[in-house]
Amino acid sequence: MNRRRTIKAIAGGAVAAVVAPVVAQAAASPDADLIAMADRYVALSAQYNAAYRLPGLTIEAEEAVDRQNAPIEAEMQGLLDRIARTPARTPEGVAAIARAALAYADPTDLDPENEDLYLSDRIAARLMIDAGRLA
Repeated sequence: MNRRRTIKAIAGGAVAAVVAPVVAQAAASPDADLIAMADRYVALSAQYNAAYRLPGLTIEAEEAVDRQNAPIEAEMQGLLDRIARTPARTPEGVAAIARAALAYADPTDLDPENEDLYLSDRIAARLMIDAGRLA
């Protein structure tokens, strides 16, 4: 084995030694699928929302973005449905649900101090904000 291959093999082994326990721990979590769904939803939500941040967005341009985003929106809705049907079994699972809920929520509805909102909405907002913050 030449020097370059030796260094490459050592570096690859070092990376595997560092990454393997993290990957194994995440995969071993009873909420691994839930966490993956929530992470995917958060990433898609950011992509979806970024597509609408165009300067001088016209109705025609918004309709084009709507068509472009349709597959993303469909996947997002499917993920939300699956997340809603999947009970968390660990604190990390609860945190994942909170991240997805915060990504889904309208920021104007996330004010626990807003007395114009129903009390149940204010409590839900407080729970999402705090769970997301503590995650």
